[in-house]
Amino acid sequence: MNKVLVLGGGRIGAAIAKNLSVDHAVTLADLSIDHLGHLSGHCDVVAANACDDAVLAKLVEPFDLVVGALPSLLGFDRLRALIELEKNIVDISFFAEDALELDELAKAKGVTALVDFGLAPGISNLYAGHFVSEYDQVESFACKVGGVPVERLKPFEYKAPFAPLDVIEEYTRPARMMRNGKEIILPAMSEIESLYFKGVGHMEAFNTDGLRSLLQTVNIPNMAEKTVRYNGHATFIQKLIDAGFFKPEHREATAKVLLEQWQFAENEPDLTVMEISASGIKNNQPISESYQLIDHYDHANNVSSMARTTGYTCAAGVRLALSNELPKGVLPPEIIGQNKHWFDSIFKELSQYNINIIKQ
Repeated sequence: MNKVLVLGGGRIGAAIAKNLSVDHAVTLADLSIDHLGHLSGHCDVVAANACDDAVLAKLVEPFDLVVGALPSLLGFDRLRALIELEKNIVDISFFAEDALELDELAKAKGVTALVDFGLAPGISNLYAGHFVSEYDQVESFACKVGGVPVERLKPFEYKAPFAPLDVIEEYTRPARMMRNGKEIILPAMSEIESLYFKGVGHMEAFNTDGLRSLLQTVNIPNMAEKTVRYNGHATFIQKLIDAGFFKPEHREATAKVLLEQWQFAENEPDLTVMEISASGIKNNQPISESYQLIDHYDHANNVSSMARTTGYTCAAGVRLALSNELPKGVLPPEIIGQNKHWFDSIFKELSQYNINIIKQ
């Protein structure tokens, strides 16, 4: 069995570790492990400070691959450290830095690094790459995605499956888009639009900076990424932004308050929605496609929808990386999506967990 180390014991990191433990020898490392008793019998759990270079080097030595499920502020630095240590990695950290800057280093070290391999970025990028490989020319691509609690509690009607600081970053980082072949920058939370998911209802979507590597790796003249929430959420958050609560000097204090407001209760159900659309030319004919994902909390196994859709995608990426089929270097998901065999293998695995992207 391959040995896999998961760095980060949040909800998603724990879901990844438990999923991989079925067919791999897995160890999960986190600063604190008091909350990880539910993993007993599935994988080893160790307390370790992965931000300490000496600790990290000793920690990763016996493993065939490392999963990065750390907070966004740590992700890029630890990705670089793992590449320096010549460890293959699959990473889901939503860091602001450009992972492709480490591509040459990864190749020089003989490392395969799958990055942004979660839900969005992740599944969305896989589909973007798939469209690129299938179409004569993709003219437009859009992804609208979000995770929300089932119960809508005022004033936020939202809870966070990961650190509030990461959500604040998502809500404030300027959003890069492609329009008419040119990269533009728009304010986060701008251009609110309505969309509908069967069984869920009408929701809103607003600009966020989720295109990431797609801005460099694919030739699609019009691209957008938006975050989905219940109606009214963006207007409420914008008031907090305007009042200065998300300014850098106030973020830590704001995040502490939001942690109380946004914390999921134990076994509290959530749901994830995603809409992916593309248009262009295929076989010399105009084509337009739309897909939706609606995923729910797994009550049988007490796994959140966000942990399922993000974590199980990451786990599928781990299995693909361990197959030794992939080239060396930093590989965002759209590169994987352009290979039909790799694309199909990822979604075949996800379908085993009833995670299905349905054509509309």
